[in-house]
Amino acid sequence: MADVLRNEVAITLGGAERTMRATFTAIRAIEAAVGKSLIALISQVGANGDLSITDAATVIYHGLRGADDKRLTLEQVGDAVMEAGYSKVSIPVIEFLSSALNGVSVGKPEPTPAQ
Repeated sequence: MADVLRNEVAITLGGAERTMRATFTAIRAIEAAVGKSLIALISQVGANGDLSITDAATVIYHGLRGADDKRLTLEQVGDAVMEAGYSKVSIPVIEFLSSALNGVSVGKPEPTPAQ
């Protein structure tokens, strides 16, 4: 189950609920694969809804890996996106991209002072 306080977003692929997590490694890999920064990608999506199926699959693939789910290859994720339908996966992808801006410290309990 996805934990929003850990920058996790649930997505259903192939009839199974999976979890994507926005980690530094995942975001760095997404930026390298799509050839633009996270901010530029989010701006592109926000400005005109422009998110290619390839970019969506790339975000999902690396997001899954951020949550230590390495069961699917990029091709299998792409096939699952096509099977599920782009409209059903685009919302969790956008939620994932947005969550990356909030940082994983959101909602973390404050450290207990030393006694």
